[in-house]
Amino acid sequence: MPSASEFSTTPDDNQTIGGKYMGTGASPGDVDNVIRYIAAVVRDTFDRIPVIGDYLPRAGGVLTGDITRQGRGAYLHHANGAQNDGRVMFLPQGSPRPTAAEGMVVFYYS
Repeated sequence: MPSASEFSTTPDDNQTIGGKYMGTGASPGDVDNVIRYIAAVVRDTFDRIPVIGDYLPRAGGVLTGDITRQGRGAYLHHANGAQNDGRVMFLPQGSPRPTAAEGMVVFYYS
């Protein structure tokens, strides 16, 4: 199956596409076949992209399970929807209290 991973981001490295030479003097038949090949690669790539609507509608919804953000840990969630800040701050003991917003969590350490 065609794959976009076989292409290089350096144009000069893409001399052969789908087994057809694409340099100066390439035959019109090879150019035609390469265009069809690239169309197949684009379609295959498109078919692999998940449908965003299957995840969560823009209006909101309910997510279940252990939700992480790019491997960085779990999302904060508050019992009250008005607590929407979500920042977590770790400050040395004696530091002034930051300007708080609903949902901010501040830890002081010594």
